[in-house]
Amino acid sequence: MTFPATAAPVPHPRRWRAGALALALAAALGSSAAWAAILPTERAALTDLYSSADGAHWRNNANWMGAAGTECTWAGVTCDAAQSHVTALRLNFNSLKGSVPATLGNLTALTALNLRQNELSGPIPPLAAMKELVSLDLGGNTFSGAIPSLAGLGKLETFEVQGGELTGGTPALTGLAKLRVFNVSGNRLDGQIAPLAGASALEEFNANTKQLTGAIPDLSALAALRLFTATNNRLTSITALAGLANLDSFIVSSNQLGGAIPPLTGLARLRSFHVEYNQLSGPLPALTGLANLENFYVHDNQLTGQIPSLDGLAKLRFLHVQNNQLVGSPPMPPNSTLSAVMCKNPLRNSPDPAVNQAWDEAVTGSGPWADGCTGSWDVTPTVRDARTGDPITDGSTGTVSPGTVQILPAGATVQFILTPAPGYHLFTTFSRTCPGTLSGNVFTAGPLTANCAIDPVFIKDAAGPQDGMCGSDDGQVLSAPPSNLCSAGTPSVLSGSGPWSWSCAGTGAGATAQCSAQKAGGQGGQGWLVTAVVNGPGGTAAPATQTVASGARASITATPQPSYMLVGASGCGATFSGNAVTTAAVTAACTVELSFAVAEATATRFLSVLPAAPRVGEDVALRVAVEVGDTPLASASVAISGGGAACTAQLDAAGTGQCTLRFPAAGQHTLTALYAGDVARRYLPSSATHAVSVAAAPGGVQSIPTLAEWSLALLAALTGLMAARHLRRP
Repeated sequence: MTFPATAAPVPHPRRWRAGALALALAAALGSSAAWAAILPTERAALTDLYSSADGAHWRNNANWMGAAGTECTWAGVTCDAAQSHVTALRLNFNSLKGSVPATLGNLTALTALNLRQNELSGPIPPLAAMKELVSLDLGGNTFSGAIPSLAGLGKLETFEVQGGELTGGTPALTGLAKLRVFNVSGNRLDGQIAPLAGASALEEFNANTKQLTGAIPDLSALAALRLFTATNNRLTSITALAGLANLDSFIVSSNQLGGAIPPLTGLARLRSFHVEYNQLSGPLPALTGLANLENFYVHDNQLTGQIPSLDGLAKLRFLHVQNNQLVGSPPMPPNSTLSAVMCKNPLRNSPDPAVNQAWDEAVTGSGPWADGCTGSWDVTPTVRDARTGDPITDGSTGTVSPGTVQILPAGATVQFILTPAPGYHLFTTFSRTCPGTLSGNVFTAGPLTANCAIDPVFIKDAAGPQDGMCGSDDGQVLSAPPSNLCSAGTPSVLSGSGPWSWSCAGTGAGATAQCSAQKAGGQGGQGWLVTAVVNGPGGTAAPATQTVASGARASITATPQPSYMLVGASGCGATFSGNAVTTAAVTAACTVELSFAVAEATATRFLSVLPAAPRVGEDVALRVAVEVGDTPLASASVAISGGGAACTAQLDAAGTGQCTLRFPAAGQHTLTALYAGDVARRYLPSSATHAVSVAAAPGGVQSIPTLAEWSLALLAALTGLMAARHLRRP
């Protein structure tokens, strides 16, 4: 059975038109979404980059410079879901050559910017408007100028611009609570490291540049910090490190770091510690608790004291402590795989042969571990009883400071301050096996050639001078009250001075002598004893002792050794300027302690003197420069004087400065330019001279008026003319 064919139903014309309209509308909407255009400012930023960075020769420039609405298809460009904003620009390793336009900062929705390893130069564009930025990588280019401010970039996690020509300091990281990585190594940064305290999530800080200065900022709030490296700079000090529980590596070698190495307590994950090639002083910190330590490099500094215990450092692989002033015998190595360099230091063999054998195996080289070390000696101070010779440890008769065994390099000296207790004085012929000298209450032991000891003895003061008594105190300079001073039966008038003063008058024929004695510094006394000592190597202080009147000030002259400078004066309220030390008003016996440190030499020179042969009263423009090695010294002043004239030149960033002076008299004069040095930066002073022949002013005129003086004279003349005209009016 067959059925007749049936035709497909024909839609009503009205329905057909409605369906067609719907399809057309859907197609139109779809087309509109596919070709949505980003903001004109964002397109302009991209096209500007294409133009300024030689886009025609990029390795991949697919679709670039296409019609509006195609930007999201351009190679390296990523847009948001609505295709209305650029959210990422990744053109790394893409042969960009030229500069980055400032308009790139208009990509305000950008979360990632990666232009690594191209040939881009010039300044980094402003970043302040990129509030959504999470990752920035501009490394492997030659950007120059300052790093732009990162303020307000609260979402930023990584910032990498290594290997360029950037200058200035690092930007403040305050408020960048999500920042994990900050890497600006391989640039020419010459400012300071800005505060890091706000970057609480920071894990890596890398600033191995050229000339960063100032102190390493406070790291104590950076609980997540794993890596801090800032080698090959001019950083001057290390702040506290204790408590950085996640710190893996701290690397600040080849700087100008001074002061002591801070405690390393709480650094349980520390693996590498590098502070070599600096100017650090003081003892090595305790290494207890550093179970993961593998690399410990502190060589080529000015460290003193003994090598601390190495117990518990089972993972320690490299220990380099050479070229310091470490003394004594090293402890037992912590393992059998350690590789160490110990000498040159004033270290000595251990009395335990097993310790020496272990170090022979650990130290690189073929000879005994101590080859190249110069040895050290012990100085043992002990206060002893005057009668029995037994040690006195409670200070009841007096004290010696320092009071512990001092281990010193061969040939070195050390000062001990011997302080009597009230009612006692130092017995000056106390026993000692150390060579040395006694000045007042200061004993200087050395130069040391063997282990030795000093055994100061303090004896009880005798009663004051008595009528009719006579003794050896007559005429002596004493540090304790005189006793048995005056004699009876002999006419005499005796007096003396020193830390104590006294006077006597005998009437003869057995009559009782009349005596009086008074402690210096007391009412009517002669003064107080001021002692000057030096803490560590580097210089001397003179005088070592002096007596000054009560309420007066003492003056001390510091004499640094070559390459050292005076960096500190404490005690007696002392202050210093250059090498001159002055105490506060002295109202009791006291001790001034001076400290010296190694400093860098500077060179001051005249660049120009114009005119070369000036006249009296003529402006003379002077231009000077100061350098530290091959580097210009900025932010300093140079005092120039001579021939009765003076001025001060302020040095600019290029290390040059200028000022103007006038000579008041004719003749051959010598100008001296003096840079006074900088204690904070450890720069030594320097000076330069320049001979100038000054001619007399023409016609006997002694000075040439300045522009200001001419202006004042002209103003006076005009005022006079106006007054005269006013008087002539009817």
